[in-house]
Amino acid sequence: MTVLLDHAPEFGTAFGWTLLLIALAWTGAVAVGTAVAAMQLSAVRPARVFAGAYIGVFRNVPLPMQMVLFVFGLPVLGVSYPLFASAVVVLVVYTSAFVAETLRSGLNTVARGEAEAARALGFGPFGLLRFVALPQAFAAVVQPLGGVLITMVKNTSVAAVIGVAEFTFTANKVAVEESETFVVFGAAVIAYVLLGLLLGAGINALEKKVAFQR
Repeated sequence: MTVLLDHAPEFGTAFGWTLLLIALAWTGAVAVGTAVAAMQLSAVRPARVFAGAYIGVFRNVPLPMQMVLFVFGLPVLGVSYPLFASAVVVLVVYTSAFVAETLRSGLNTVARGEAEAARALGFGPFGLLRFVALPQAFAAVVQPLGGVLITMVKNTSVAAVIGVAEFTFTANKVAVEESETFVVFGAAVIAYVLLGLLLGAGINALEKKVAFQR
């Protein structure tokens, strides 16, 4: 316990960076995943092919491998990013593939009659997505999307592989320095569990609110 108190400022900073990583990665993943999901259902064949390839590649390549390839592979091509930005980009790309698949299932729940009615009212493809299809799709997949979010929260620990000083990286560093592996990682586990429970409660509340509005 003394070890945890002595390193409390360091843990606090690391946890703050982890929360920022979660916020940026999730925002980007939802934006990119929404675009890819829309492309999957596009009438334009190249868009569908691109979306299918995007999902197929990034869902099936392990996240640690993507992290390593991005950080150590791109500099060979003369492209490099700071480690934190690299972690954000890789998490966005990886998670957005799962968001896209989840949203696609939600988009498939939209009744064809509603889409035809929207077109009859003059909605174009983007208007149809924005005002009719996507709101219903998001409402239908609150829990599955919440599951993707919680998985992504756990996946932020993979950023430690490339040296990003997030919570897991800091816990490992302190555990090695102080030879208190059980205490330090036990506290880290509790922190992740509490964060997951908090997010789960928020997701359940959102689902109930959406269900009531529908």
